[in-house]
Amino acid sequence: MARNKLKILIAGGGIGGITALLALRQRGIEAELFEQAEAFRQVGAGLQVSNNATRVLRTLGLGDALARVTYYPEGRDYRAWDTGDRLYYTPLGQRAEARFGAPYYTSHRADLLDVLLGGLGREGFRLGARIERFEQNADSVTVTLADGGTATGDILIGADGIHSTVRGQMFGKELPRYTGNVAWRGLVPAERVAHLDVAKVTGVWMGPNRSIVQYYVAAGRTFNWIGISRSEQPARESWLAEGRVEDALAEYSGWHDTIRTIIRETPKLLRQALYDREPLPDWQIGRVVLLGDAAHPMMPFYAQGAAQSIEDAYVLAGCLAASQDDPVAALSRYVKLRQPRTAWMQGLARREEELYQMTDAATIAERNARMRTNRIPESANFPPEQERLYGYDAEAVLHA
Repeated sequence: MARNKLKILIAGGGIGGITALLALRQRGIEAELFEQAEAFRQVGAGLQVSNNATRVLRTLGLGDALARVTYYPEGRDYRAWDTGDRLYYTPLGQRAEARFGAPYYTSHRADLLDVLLGGLGREGFRLGARIERFEQNADSVTVTLADGGTATGDILIGADGIHSTVRGQMFGKELPRYTGNVAWRGLVPAERVAHLDVAKVTGVWMGPNRSIVQYYVAAGRTFNWIGISRSEQPARESWLAEGRVEDALAEYSGWHDTIRTIIRETPKLLRQALYDREPLPDWQIGRVVLLGDAAHPMMPFYAQGAAQSIEDAYVLAGCLAASQDDPVAALSRYVKLRQPRTAWMQGLARREEELYQMTDAATIAERNARMRTNRIPESANFPPEQERLYGYDAEAVLHA
């Protein structure tokens, strides 16, 4: 008897969940996404869509739409918090696109979500549909929604974020680890910072116990910044948690005038706690598997949260397409392919925090001397971790 086509259930309508739906659809696999909000949430601030992620989005047919709403930085520029001296530089722009075969963009989260939704159309998802629990047997998995409704499929993908309900049922409720850092986020109309002559780069400012990353988004119309500072007092972990400009200025007292001016020109500030989790030993139980922040939330120091979710989604869709007669084995292959990379990325992001925010004067002087060997834009090279990170080709991984 011929086997029915696969049906995949997806919990969560964020970047990873929607990318998974698009990637499955491209491969001819039926999928249905369940998002608990009444509308896809157009919130958040800036994010970086690195070469490894744009390669996937281009493959999904979203390259032109992405290019229209993002910004194309020329490089990543690391500077000292007080003097503004350049300490290090890595190329982006055309050099990175030539090296890694795809562009590197900076984007507002809402713009990236719009691009994904543009590819989605009007079907394949349910809004206002919160998955409360799942049950599985040897042949299928069934989810129960908050309204009492149910849906059954072959596989359930938990793409429901750091507070994942799916993960909680799989492995028990476990609080994320407070990293000891809070994030200040702001968006500034570009004309308000035009007089600062801020370069067309992703700027990284490194200081004791604090750092700031800044770049243009929205095709250059908006300037985005995120300041991370060590704090024993965690803030709310919410995209909607507001902070005060005067508090941010006090936090960044003594910093370069460019930074303090950007903070003063910010019309609305968010202050959020940063959490991550230890890498899980597995992401799969039977017909249920995790993706993105539900599986591997990470600190933002390498700007890879969204990009790793996009990679996950594409590799998972490819594994399912290749093993439609044994989807449970497909999930195992997906975990085996993805888990080492995301665990490496989680560790790299944690190590980068110490690089950015170290406090010992002698260690800082040693770091700065080491970094200055790669500070001239025209001759700067890609460090090995960037080669490994941005050169990742999800399609090639599936065929290795």
